Amino acid sequence: MIIDRINPPRIMLALGLLSALLSGCNSSSSSSGTGSSSSSIVVESFINDAPTRLAAFDVEGPRDPLCSPDEASGLPLPLAYMAYRRDETPTRLVVFAHGISHEVNRSWVPHMRRELMLARFLQNNPGNVAFVSTNYRDNYGFPALRGAHDTIAATLHMLEKFPTIETVYLFGVSMGGAVSGTAIAESVDLANGGSKFTEDGSPLFDYWIDVEGVSSIIETYSEAAAAAGGTGNETAMAAQSGIERDTGGSPVQCPLAYERRSPVFQAALMKRAGIRAATVVHAVNDGLVPYNQGRQMAGALATATIPTQFYTIVGVFPGQNPGSTGTGTLGAGEADPLLNLAGHASEADAFHPVMRTAFEQLRKMLDGTYNETAPYFECVIDPNLPPDSCQVDQFQ
Repeated sequence: MIIDRINPPRIMLALGLLSALLSGCNSSSSSSGTGSSSSSIVVESFINDAPTRLAAFDVEGPRDPLCSPDEASGLPLPLAYMAYRRDETPTRLVVFAHGISHEVNRSWVPHMRRELMLARFLQNNPGNVAFVSTNYRDNYGFPALRGAHDTIAATLHMLEKFPTIETVYLFGVSMGGAVSGTAIAESVDLANGGSKFTEDGSPLFDYWIDVEGVSSIIETYSEAAAAAGGTGNETAMAAQSGIERDTGGSPVQCPLAYERRSPVFQAALMKRAGIRAATVVHAVNDGLVPYNQGRQMAGALATATIPTQFYTIVGVFPGQNPGSTGTGTLGAGEADPLLNLAGHASEADAFHPVMRTAFEQLRKMLDGTYNETAPYFECVIDPNLPPDSCQVDQFQ
């Protein structure tokens, strides 16, 4: 089906009030159609049948002639989850794309509930937001392309359910950076420009937030293969085998398949897809997706003339969990408590500076205070810097 289509002090106060409520609110998040008894929030699950929903569109496109993705890992069909308020008419949709080894009901439904509550505290555009996130076919592999198509299908499901939605924000974390970036590129009608999924060719996705995201699966495959062979790391082995299932082989065997799934090579297509602005957030000591992937992605977006903000996350507070660090990956993790450098955040952790910064930018986008006029701007986030050290908003 073709679809036709901050106030910071207040937000921080609301975060404090919500922190004690989240565990109780999240207890029913995996069930279909459940909502908190103290609010109008509804969480629903649905089977996300991307092959059927996208059958009328040319989503397969040109394939690498030497490679065929593993078909068996295309089943079973995944569950997707949506969250909205029954007493609101959504005009904005946030689409979350999760990372490797995560499940939406555990890692993302809590975020949906929290952000729905916080949306009512936005000063300029309160409320009227819906959220969706889908598990993927081969969810515990590395389904960059399958996940992209699953993400598109979940988005179309929401636009069909809520035809009042006008703006779509895509938010991808870690592997979800590759999934979401690929979803943007896959939405383009290569023959005519614009989106192949909207009746008038208008963008399917309007804004992109890329959080510690994989931008080159060629690099990620090489790193995963080295870690899997050298240390037997389970996540690395899952990533390597999962990438091979999604692409049909190694980068040497299937170079075009890897290029297609690497957003850093697709920035021009993202521009053609109609992305209005993008934010990239990455930690300097990321031990799973090295910092250079974020910097390269930001540079590619800026080169494609997409207004881009790049946030470098330097430090964490003393005693705070830094996440998966590069120093730890190199066997020097004992230095982490002394360095206090930010690593790869768990996407379930809303208070890690990587995730906190990303959600702050999302709220600014939703509230209409995000600066999408600056062609390119960089900010450094660190506990030793004053909170107002990033001056991007003063250039609007």
